[in-house]
Parts: sequence; structure tokens; C-alpha cells
Amino acid sequence: MRWWMWAVLLGVLASSGGMEAGAESPEQASSAPLVEPAVESLPSGNDTFVQPNVRLTDGRMGYAHFTPEHMPLRISIGKPRRPPKYGSTKKAREVSIEAMRMWEAAIQPELPWFALEFTEDDPEAPVQVVWKRRTAGTWAGWAWAWYGEVDGRMRVGGRMEMSTTPNGERYPLTIDEVRVLVAHEFGHVLGLRHCLHCDSAMNYSWATRDRVLVTDLDVRTFVELTRIPVGTPADENGRPILAD
Repeated sequence: MRWWMWAVLLGVLASSGGMEAGAESPEQASSAPLVEPAVESLPSGNDTFVQPNVRLTDGRMGYAHFTPEHMPLRISIGKPRRPPKYGSTKKAREVSIEAMRMWEAAIQPELPWFALEFTEDDPEAPVQVVWKRRTAGTWAGWAWAWYGEVDGRMRVGGRMEMSTTPNGERYPLTIDEVRVLVAHEFGHVLGLRHCLHCDSAMNYSWATRDRVLVTDLDVRTFVELTRIPVGTPADENGRPILAD
């Protein structure tokens, strides 16, 4: 295994980010990633790994997610700047969409309203997938959900920044690595955070990728997240402060 594979999804320093509410535009999300630790294991007595995923206007961490009113969720994704190993830029886009469709297929039996829609170049789409020639650091991608004010309304969105050549053009990702990368990063767009030692797409270990990428645990966690009202703050222990 190439040494940098372990760094590709070790996005604790970059993925699982958020956006401060009140920003002018979704594009500003790229300047405000949060540095948050991963969950080592499932919380005691819990069968999900829901965690705060955005920062609210008062500085506290809170929760945001997509709802039926966002559906079908429009995702703008073009072709990468460089082809992956054993594939074309067109194929890279296709497998990226397939990876996101995995989430759709897994979630729909529990939440029939969840649906995705893809476009190639739509700056107004709430989810933006941006291909870079190289990303910062040694990881191949990072992603986050954002929650903020756009055109006078509080909105939810997401952003993914990825590269097929994170360590230069001599060491491109393979098509299969692109699929794994996108499946993991799209989970962050949906508001999920890392969970170590979990049988989950959000476990960033490449050593466990020879299996189904989106698991029942991922679906249960997303469903649980959608039960928390958007904009709910978290307490100091990372639990939602729900109104009486």
C-alpha cells in the first residue's frame, strides 16, 4: 500500500468542517474548516455516531442537515483536472456520481424523500464538488456541511474539494480509490463526522475498504441526525440542546 493512502482520508485536520452561520455565500465555506477530533468509537449506549457538524452564530457547535424541502438535492460536479489511474476524467466523474448514489440507495428505504440530482456546472447548486490539481497537505479530499445566511435566509449546503493527483501526476488515484474517496467525503456533506473503529463509510481507514462502502450504521446515523432540528446547538458534551 502506498504510504500516502493513509493520509488521503486522515482528514481529521480538514474534513468534518463547518461554516459559521451568517456568511454571505456558500463559497465562503471553503475558508472556514473546523478542526475537530474523530469519534474513537460509538458513544456508550448509542447505536449511532451523530455529532455537531456546524458552528452557529453564537460560536457554539450545532447541527445542520438536508431536509425534504432540499430534495432533490442538486449537486454540481464536473470532471477532474487530471485523469485517475486506469481511467479517464469522464470515468472519474461517473464513479463519483455512483459513490454518491450509494448513499441515495441506502437511505431511501428509511427516508423515501431523499433524492439526488446531478448537474455539471451550476454555481447555485447547494452542493459544490470542486476538483483541484492538488489539495492542501497530503490528503486527496476534504468536505463539509455548511449552514448560513444566503439572500436573507438560513440555508444548508455542502462542499467537496478533491484531487485525483494529491501527490502529483506521477501518483494518481485509481478509479476505485476515487470511488472510496467520494463515498467518504459525501458523508461529510450529509453532516456525518468521522467514527473510528466503526463499520462505516466514515471510518477513514483504507485497510477496511474491501466491503460495502455505505453501511447500516451510516444510514442509522443520518436518520438520527435528521431528527434534530436544523440549527439546534450542542452542549459541552456534544449533545443537542432540544427545546422543551
